[in-house]
Amino acid sequence: MKAPRRTIIYELFMFLLILISVLTIPIQTPAVNILNGLIWAVFVVDYFARLIRAKDKKEYIKTHLFELIAILPLYNLFRLARIVGLFRILRLTAMGKRYIVPLYSFLRTNGFNRMVDALVITLIVIPIPLIFIEPSIKNYPDALWFAIVTTTTVGYGDIVPVTPIGRTLAIFLMLFGIGFIGALISTIRTYMTSKRKQLNSSEKISKVTKSIEQVGPLTESEITIIETFLHSKKELK
Repeated sequence: MKAPRRTIIYELFMFLLILISVLTIPIQTPAVNILNGLIWAVFVVDYFARLIRAKDKKEYIKTHLFELIAILPLYNLFRLARIVGLFRILRLTAMGKRYIVPLYSFLRTNGFNRMVDALVITLIVIPIPLIFIEPSIKNYPDALWFAIVTTTTVGYGDIVPVTPIGRTLAIFLMLFGIGFIGALISTIRTYMTSKRKQLNSSEKISKVTKSIEQVGPLTESEITIIETFLHSKKELK
């Protein structure tokens, strides 16, 4: 059971790298370029590791052609920022396709997608009144920063609400953040448990199928006996 857990953690790590690279697309600094170079190297290793493990390598290359094109360091031949951004987006889009379905499945677990929607709306709306009622908050970026820091319960203390309404909104953000973190942990646990059950079910079906194939052709009475047995196992559950 350790292997599936490691696989899920690895996939989440790869998805995190994609998010980091997406968020740094507009930033062109030496440090960010080095970071994206390291992320690109991880993508290259990931692609060829999967290629080596694939049973039919030609079929793998055909079905993952965009990933192969995306990891090619073609942007080293082009210095224009737009071309660099174009190839980076191509790479991220191709690599990200593998995570769209799992991410959607994860967000649907325990209705977590609704919590994410509520989080986004809260972080967009709450900062607006803070600009007008809090003397220490002069603009929307500062208000958004305060909302994010408060929701994550980090609380740097660089911006402190002093009005009753501002403090009430801060308390709401704190409670919402605690609830969101709890929901996130619960969703991760439920998602991993669900994947583990699916794996166990697949293994059982595979074993039963192989056993039946080894037996050979079955008569009608033998099929009836097997069906009765399976129904009894289902009723016991």
